Amino acid sequence: MRMGRPPKRRRDAKQQSQSQTQTANKPKFASPTLVVGQISPDVVSSILGPAITDLAVQSVEDYADAVLAYEHVNQFTAEKGEEEEEEVEVQVEMDLDGNILPQQQQQTSPLPPPPSSQRLFSSQLDIENLTELLTSTSQHFSHTTNSWKVHANAAKFERLLDEKYGRLRPFIESHPNVEIFIKNVQRKYAMGAFSPFRKSDSPPVGKTTSIMILFMMHRNGVRMDALLLAATFFLVGLQPWALVGLVIIGKWEMDRRKRKRIGGMPKKIATVEAYFASALDANLSEEEEVKAKYALLDTPVGTKFNPADLSLRDEEYDVIVLGSGPETLYAAALLARAGKKLVVLSPRDDVSGCVTLGDKSSSVLGKKIPFDIDGMNVAQLSRQQELLAPALCTTTDTQGGIRFSRIGSNLDGYAHSILSVPGLGTDNTSAECVPVVLNATGSLASLAEYCSTCLGDGFPGVDLDGKDNGNSNSLSYLRACNQINAGSADYYLSKLYNAKESNAYQEASVRTASAFLNKCLPLNTHVRSLMAAIGMMNENLCPDKTSMAAHVTNICAMTSEEGVAYPVGGPRAICHALTSVIEQCGGRVVAGVSLQELLFEKLDEKKETKKKTNGEENDPLKGPKPKCKGIRLQNGMDIKVSKDDGSVISMLGFIPTFLNLLPADTRAAHGVPPGLPAISERRPLMKIMVGLKGSKADLNLTGADWYRLPNASLPYDEMDQATGQIRFGAIGVDAGGDDLTTDGEATGETETTSVGGRRGKQNKTATPATAKKITRRCKFQTGESWMKVSFPSAKDPSWHDRYGPISTCVVTVEACDDFVRAFDTKPQIYSILKGAGNSTSGEMGRLMDRVMKDLLQTFPQLEDNIICTQMYGPVRSGLTHCPARFAIKGNRPETSYPGLFVGGADLTVGDSFSASIVGGWMAANAAMGYSMIDHVYLKKNLTSDLEQFMEEPSLVTERDGVVVEDVGVPFKEVNIDEATKAAESSKEE
Repeated sequence: MRMGRPPKRRRDAKQQSQSQTQTANKPKFASPTLVVGQISPDVVSSILGPAITDLAVQSVEDYADAVLAYEHVNQFTAEKGEEEEEEVEVQVEMDLDGNILPQQQQQTSPLPPPPSSQRLFSSQLDIENLTELLTSTSQHFSHTTNSWKVHANAAKFERLLDEKYGRLRPFIESHPNVEIFIKNVQRKYAMGAFSPFRKSDSPPVGKTTSIMILFMMHRNGVRMDALLLAATFFLVGLQPWALVGLVIIGKWEMDRRKRKRIGGMPKKIATVEAYFASALDANLSEEEEVKAKYALLDTPVGTKFNPADLSLRDEEYDVIVLGSGPETLYAAALLARAGKKLVVLSPRDDVSGCVTLGDKSSSVLGKKIPFDIDGMNVAQLSRQQELLAPALCTTTDTQGGIRFSRIGSNLDGYAHSILSVPGLGTDNTSAECVPVVLNATGSLASLAEYCSTCLGDGFPGVDLDGKDNGNSNSLSYLRACNQINAGSADYYLSKLYNAKESNAYQEASVRTASAFLNKCLPLNTHVRSLMAAIGMMNENLCPDKTSMAAHVTNICAMTSEEGVAYPVGGPRAICHALTSVIEQCGGRVVAGVSLQELLFEKLDEKKETKKKTNGEENDPLKGPKPKCKGIRLQNGMDIKVSKDDGSVISMLGFIPTFLNLLPADTRAAHGVPPGLPAISERRPLMKIMVGLKGSKADLNLTGADWYRLPNASLPYDEMDQATGQIRFGAIGVDAGGDDLTTDGEATGETETTSVGGRRGKQNKTATPATAKKITRRCKFQTGESWMKVSFPSAKDPSWHDRYGPISTCVVTVEACDDFVRAFDTKPQIYSILKGAGNSTSGEMGRLMDRVMKDLLQTFPQLEDNIICTQMYGPVRSGLTHCPARFAIKGNRPETSYPGLFVGGADLTVGDSFSASIVGGWMAANAAMGYSMIDHVYLKKNLTSDLEQFMEEPSLVTERDGVVVEDVGVPFKEVNIDEATKAAESSKEE
């Protein structure tokens, strides 16, 4: 034995200890043949049999003792009863009167019940039967064939069949193949064959490859729902059959959502009568019907506001729409068709936006003639008609009797715009230029050919296969603009569900147009100037301040092959049609309403307490905001909406809505939409209306709008002698008056301008930090300032039939500092000076003289044909098209105030009929409550639902057995032979 170590255990000792343990663990009552760890095959005869037999013998003995005891008691009771009957004497009781009282019988104790014979063992026969049963059972289970197991399994199988199939068991037994199939399915299910996820550890495509595939799908513009399904297949490991099932379920749910009516839309939307149906009579001749239709266009749109009419105040509306023009009535007509009870409140006397000359001028003209001062030019007509159809549809016409006519003729290529850009096409520094005519013939190719022929650009060649093999920079630029503009619809649609659409259009919207022009057109300054002019015609804004989104949208609209159209009958025709739809659906249109402020509900005390608890009282942009409940007029009348889901839609623009109509205390307590302080208001405009004596053919008038665009004047590039690089010159002239430098501010760039506001170059010089406030006067300069001239009467083919040899002209210029004042606030706004609209003021007369002088220099054929003139303005024109307008988060129809929505051109691109209609469509959809899933995945919106649920119109109108179109304003097609002379004269001019 070694010290410090225990003795080794031998193997025999270990086996001995195991045998002792087995002996010690042997049960107390065990069969002699029992071995621990094994089951005895004769356990019935060795253990159960003796125990059950002993219990049976004991039960029989107990039963025999109970029977003997019962018989003994019964015999003893019978003998005792006989003895008592013999010894009993009859004893009676009597009362005082001698009557015998009834005797009470003595109760005897009952006999005990006999022992029950319904026992398991009650005789020796039962014991013998038990012994025989145990013997047979022991022999059955101890038999070497184990037949008892067969019977047990059979019984178990029968029981399982009953549990599994129940009433279907006879069918399963008669068709065993069905049972085999069911078992196979159960086996596969137990093995995980029906799991929606792949069981193998190695997926068919690796994670890295899957991520690359998903990234490529995203870059190629695959829809988000398809991208999610691909991600579940590649990354999550979804089985193909589960993917198909998921697609089927999603498709079913989408179809159900498409059929669902949003915002309380009625189940059945009935069509309405045409707006001219009430003025017609079955007995009228064709000429009388035409005169009746023409007479409707002489009346202003809307009902004149009457302060004494209290019904406007007493009613509650679902929607209140504020504004004027076709976009306002369009949004209201869509909501009225969707079942909303609404009222339109217009600050103008004519809701259509047209202006009628005063009584003195009207007496000279012979009748009150409407002037289209806003310009109803419609670009990309096919898209606009798709949007207008659900609002205009009547029982006899899908467009409500409204027709559009393309501006121009086939002789001039349907010319719609004439651009006069200082310096374009010349090599001198004067304001002379070669006018550029934009038409619809050839579109991009014709414009690129003009740039190649007249401006020195490359030639747009095309090979035999139709592929471009030329070197035209202008054509490449125009195609790039069309590619960028392809994402504009998704960008503006994302404003409805508060999500930024990340595409090329969104990225371009926050950049200036000058950077894009200088990069894409670095060599030819004339082409660069022309593209800048086309991209911003309707505002005097230089490319270095213009958003690329507005630039691209305008270029695509002006170079469209559809050209530009004009509604037959002017703005009043389409506005009368929309007003008729609103009134037939239960709404009202009120004109000449002076608005004071919006009405808001007071917040609950709980919400105010929660706002203070969260530390949001110092941040007006956070926390709950009051709900807009109506509008208050200048006479103190309150017009309210319903409390539950009522809404107010302002089509007046962001600046008038949140700075003029929003109460000061509400604005101070809860703020304005995010980003609004970063935007700027466009300089207001002055409209000069000119009545002309003579028709379109007599005066050689054109339907194309004429623009002078100093904001796109020819730049002059310079070569850096040290580096040899080109330093790009600035495109356009700084109009002045908009940019103010306050005390203590420093600017990094200044632009030198010569006298009269001519072109200059950019000098990056530092301004002293202590610069004084510099105010530059903005004055209209004849032959130099921005100006737009349009002839609405020349665009309308029905004008001559309605008004005879009278024409109209509208000249638009920017309001001078004599009428408005710019404020360097946040946001930058303009204030209209008191008395600015007074036609008797000297400033207005001097401006009128300068404008008329400029007009006659440009169109000398108008001299001696002017009947009357009148100035209208200043008119606010929305936001300027700077990048901040498209970058802010708050420029969306749904505002931060519940129940308040904003629509109109401020949401899209301003001063455009098409953009205004889209802005009205966005406001109407936001007020109805359509979600992102509806717009993006289901393509479900207000117009699509109206087309789905509206009754089909009957498009057949007969007159004397001849099918004719139900047109609101009949007109004659332009005779080419009669227009040839006028077109040739226009070309010469």
